[in-house]
Amino acid sequence: MPREPPDAVGEEGNKKVWRSSLLICLSELFERVAYYGILANMAQRYHDQPNISWVFMAVAYILTFIGGWLADIFNRFWIILTSLFIYMVGTDLLFMSSHLGGQSPDDSVSGLYVVGLTLVAIGTGGSKSNLGLFGAQQYKTSDGEVKIKLRNFFHWYYLSINVGGTIAVLGVASLYNFYPLDPVYGNVVILVSVVLSSIVFVLGRIGNFYDPQQDSTRELLRRNAAGLFHNGTSRQQGAPQQRAKTLKLMLIFATLIPYYAIYSQTQTTYPLQSDRLRMPYGWDGIYMSAINSVTILLMIPFMVIIVYPRLTAKGVKLAPMTLMGVGILLSVLSVLAAAIVEAVLTAELTVFVQVPQLVLSGISEVLTLTTGYYFAYTEAPPGRKGTIMGAYLLVWGLGSAVSLGLRGLVDAICVAMCGSAACVPADLNKGQAEWYFIALAVLLLATFVSVYSYMECQYRSEDTVQIQEEDN
Repeated sequence: MPREPPDAVGEEGNKKVWRSSLLICLSELFERVAYYGILANMAQRYHDQPNISWVFMAVAYILTFIGGWLADIFNRFWIILTSLFIYMVGTDLLFMSSHLGGQSPDDSVSGLYVVGLTLVAIGTGGSKSNLGLFGAQQYKTSDGEVKIKLRNFFHWYYLSINVGGTIAVLGVASLYNFYPLDPVYGNVVILVSVVLSSIVFVLGRIGNFYDPQQDSTRELLRRNAAGLFHNGTSRQQGAPQQRAKTLKLMLIFATLIPYYAIYSQTQTTYPLQSDRLRMPYGWDGIYMSAINSVTILLMIPFMVIIVYPRLTAKGVKLAPMTLMGVGILLSVLSVLAAAIVEAVLTAELTVFVQVPQLVLSGISEVLTLTTGYYFAYTEAPPGRKGTIMGAYLLVWGLGSAVSLGLRGLVDAICVAMCGSAACVPADLNKGQAEWYFIALAVLLLATFVSVYSYMECQYRSEDTVQIQEEDN
């Protein structure tokens, strides 16, 4: 029985798209439970320093570029499914590592743990760059109404990411805290989450909810070879334009690297800062990370249900890069708030002084990261959407790498100028981490003022010219 075409209209077509979107968001939710469950406890259980968290995040997101590129060449569905299988094997090795070694693994089990983390990073690279993209491809992208639906989809998709992250922080991390001598419990939840993610994703294929992939590079090349896609002249003119647009998008994404360096602090230095503040009885520092997620969970419905419809009704159109720019500035305020807390930090200071930096970070994510998904998908040339989405996620990993490199630079400057210990040592009580936070803020603000604002104006002017040409 033939499937419905991708541009199916009417109530049945809308139901099919809604079901496929729901399954993809659920699959992403379960996958994020596993990912953030691993990340939230990595430094606490096996490592004294947050370096391993930065390295893991960097590698996982750098591999998203390869995952997106492969999905453009081959079938996106099978790339996602293969990645989830690799992910599953990795979490199984983490489970075996915790089961065999407990809290103090020997060398062999430590090696098993590292191999498991590596496979998880590979699995993340293939699934992360393609799940949201696969969901967006269920929509027709030819008119303004569908663009609104796409924008809303990416917001709900990011909501599912943060629901998974919240469950990981409040659930998986709690299991580690309640059973400190037996980490098996938390790793069981992580393994089951990846299995559920795979099952939910496959259900869409079994239920015939997914539309077949139409814009892989292989398909476009086949059409070009058959002369069905463009005539010879348009092919010659179109290829350089696609390359130029791809390069321009890459440059725009590159300006976001300092932003993601600050974003990575919510999973690294911010929790370490929480541990040094006074907490209410029965409270754990890891729970403060949930404030960031809760802000996002409240902010996304507010934007989708109230703000965006009212702006549309009034004829106000905010360019994606403008929204992302506002989010960047809020991120600067977030890390500066963290610097102030660090500068005045005492043992008697309540942990709730972190609320402003976490709330600002959450609002920033909604404006920058969620809009970035939409921007990457809608602006990507045909046949390169996976590559562009992978490049967008690649800068997340590069941001983690930059944060690690900047930390080393700030440490070196502190030692050279003051002759004291590093500014950001393993024990933050012995350092001056506020200088690291200030350096992050200065780097992002300088990039925003000198490069991002210019590219935003250029991109907006080019869009205006293009619209005028189409009107003529």
